[in-house]
Amino acid sequence: MVKKLFKFVALLLFFIFALILFAPKENIYYLLEQNLKKFDIIISHEKLENRKLYLNIQNLDVSVKGIETLTIKEANIVILALYNSIELENIMLSSLAKNYLPVKIDKVDIYYTILNPLKIYAVGHGKFGDARVAIDVLKRKAALVLRPSKIMRMRYRNSLKELKKSKNGEYLYEKSL
Repeated sequence: MVKKLFKFVALLLFFIFALILFAPKENIYYLLEQNLKKFDIIISHEKLENRKLYLNIQNLDVSVKGIETLTIKEANIVILALYNSIELENIMLSSLAKNYLPVKIDKVDIYYTILNPLKIYAVGHGKFGDARVAIDVLKRKAALVLRPSKIMRMRYRNSLKELKKSKNGEYLYEKSL
């Protein structure tokens, strides 16, 4: 009985590993890109490289409604069925945003797990400080928690006034989608 259970688990793990290894990562990316076009979000000038366990994308230019919004130096997409993530590095916002917040974002990690299928999480770090975002898909709500840096508190006070300050010094923002 134990041998059969062990064989079953080993075959299941092998199947999952093979599925991850041979998944059409580029096709999934292009499907994501097509879905974003419905919301007038265009990704251009990217260079894709299919690695064994993830998809590496370099030099993405993102435009929203025809306005160039940001440039992402590197992105890694990991699709593991139970846990999926997108890691974005070296993000430069458009110069239009420089009056509201620092334009350099060091890193953003977006992840989704099957253990909590109705939520998408994101964690970001940059000159603005540290931010955590939770998107509730069912309720169609996004919640932001920002721990601002000194630069953000000194230079971008007007932007922070739009957020609700909590007792522990973090700033909160909720939005219905």
